[in-house]
Amino acid sequence: MQKLEILEQLIKIYGEKINPELVSIKYCQTAEIAMVEMVFSGNLKLPVITNLKFITGDIGIDEDGIETDRPFFDPEADIVDNASRFITLGDYSLLNCIDNIFTKSAEVEISNEFCKNNPDSV
Repeated sequence: MQKLEILEQLIKIYGEKINPELVSIKYCQTAEIAMVEMVFSGNLKLPVITNLKFITGDIGIDEDGIETDRPFFDPEADIVDNASRFITLGDYSLLNCIDNIFTKSAEVEISNEFCKNNPDSV
């Protein structure tokens, strides 16, 4: 399994919105799976793993001619490319994909901003 630490990049983008208890966040991938591994200061020995399989990209056609969702994180792509895709998902997407990545006040701010800018999606 390949792993790439991305906490520093997320802090550069989101600053104090990032949960201060988060001491490590790694984008991880194998040939079959993409996931995020987070370590919090209160529990250094037990990482929190989030499988990213539920995030899909374009619809494609499989070998049987059936429409299927393609994974957003291509397991055949370079880990740096996929980690960059994850980092640039946007705050609202990250909030909905990864628990506890942001502070509680940032979660409220991000949600309120999204609802204000997207009233039809609420």
